[in-house]
Amino acid sequence: MVTLNIKKRNRDYGIITWAYSQDYDIKKLFNNSEYLDFEFMGKTFLGKKISYKYRRFSIGKKRLESIKEFDKLYLSKKGKLIKIKPI
Repeated sequence: MVTLNIKKRNRDYGIITWAYSQDYDIKKLFNNSEYLDFEFMGKTFLGKKISYKYRRFSIGKKRLESIKEFDKLYLSKKGKLIKIKPI
């Protein structure tokens, strides 16, 4: 389980990023895989590419714009699926 801060650039580009200090937790949560399957706002998305070099993955600009009132996202694992919830 990981909590990520959402900044203006995340909303502008539709990406979720994490800090260098969270690398270990993210890689453990994602099983160091190249692609990510996740559930966000009740919808499931399959095969999103993860960039460990730049510490980010795309979720979509419109999806992140819809959660402007939230400052953080909570990531947890349910089987092979990553659940992303705004908090």
